[in-house]
Amino acid sequence: MKCLKKSVVIFITAVCLLITGCGDTGSLSKLPSSSFHEDKQKLTIMHIDADNKRFQDFIEETEKKLDMEITVEKCPSNADNRQAKISTILASGDKNIDLISVNDEMISEFKHKGYLEPLEKNVMTEEVRDSFPQKYLESICEENGHIYSVPFQMDIMMFWVNQELLKQAGLDEIKNTGDFDILQKSLKNPDQYAYGDAWENTHVYNSLSQFVNFWGGDYFDWTDPKTKDAARYMKSMLDEKNTSPAQFVDQYEQMEEKFIRGKYGCVFMYTSALGTFLDADVYGKNKIHMAPLPVLHKKKATNIATWQYVLNNASENKDAAVRFLQYAAGYEGSTEYAKIMKSYPARVDVIENEDIDLEGIDMIRKYLREYTLNARPLCENSMGAVSDMGKLFQGYVLGQCEEDSFFEQAQNCINTYLSLIHISEPTRRSYIS
Repeated sequence: MKCLKKSVVIFITAVCLLITGCGDTGSLSKLPSSSFHEDKQKLTIMHIDADNKRFQDFIEETEKKLDMEITVEKCPSNADNRQAKISTILASGDKNIDLISVNDEMISEFKHKGYLEPLEKNVMTEEVRDSFPQKYLESICEENGHIYSVPFQMDIMMFWVNQELLKQAGLDEIKNTGDFDILQKSLKNPDQYAYGDAWENTHVYNSLSQFVNFWGGDYFDWTDPKTKDAARYMKSMLDEKNTSPAQFVDQYEQMEEKFIRGKYGCVFMYTSALGTFLDADVYGKNKIHMAPLPVLHKKKATNIATWQYVLNNASENKDAAVRFLQYAAGYEGSTEYAKIMKSYPARVDVIENEDIDLEGIDMIRKYLREYTLNARPLCENSMGAVSDMGKLFQGYVLGQCEEDSFFEQAQNCINTYLSLIHISEPTRRSYIS
């Protein structure tokens, strides 16, 4: 009997020791962590850079910092297919995708549709918002007092030059329109041009609005003489053979490839092209590089765009999505993005941070400090408006449409698309800073 009591006491004591952890000090660590902690938050992001090794590294680091499981899915690379697929996901109430990377064209459409979760209360607060280009946010990301996206990558329309071809022409830089003529006359190959571009109907809009910037016009007003003069100058570049008729079918991929092969002396292209030129081993001060804006008319102005995150309002993981967005929009997350991706972040204060040492960043800082940066003039049906205007412009510069008729049709095109969203004059003017 005494032995039985003693055994019971020993057994109870042993159990108590196990429960309190006073026995085997490693016993708790051997138990699965899920026994004591909730499962990690999960998040699915559809992203333009899903296949990019650097972006995958950024996501891995973010998972560690936020203690979160993040799945990344690829979205189509073709602009039309991408917009169609993402529009279908959002319109159908698909709950499988939480966050999506979108560009200016997509957010300009989706912010009117009721697909997206507003972010001004818990992500893009006034304090955070102040670190981004203000006019850009107002024009592109906001609608009816709400902000619907978090810009993460800045794209500035830069002036790029092939320094080898400039040197051949005896030029240090392109300063004005006369330098285009000097450069063109120096080219030996009839298939080379002083200026290259992408004039395919869904891409030429970028350059058309860019030249309107230089002339100080208003893309929404085709009765403005300055807007007309900008289009006239673009036509004269083709008429005088300073640019190529072959570019009517070119999008940016084809333009970049021709630029790399030495067919163009200079182009306007967004900063996102830097990676392409670096990978092709053609980037450098004596090769292809970013340069100061020329004075083509009166103003030194250029377009600014971004890639942005939007939160699908059908998402069932909004808490995780908001945590990710707070990190991505914050100074720390934006800095990590810049360092890992070797890409220019959307936060201006991070770009101005001297500790951020990226290829070409001094020129980016020059553009931010010295030039007017305009949001591109986009409306709700952005792809339709862009394509229709592109077709009109192509007909004009090819001589298939009289000048006065083109200007009239261009204004009718603008009026048609702007009337769809009843855009107000103050809002319209906010597109032009």
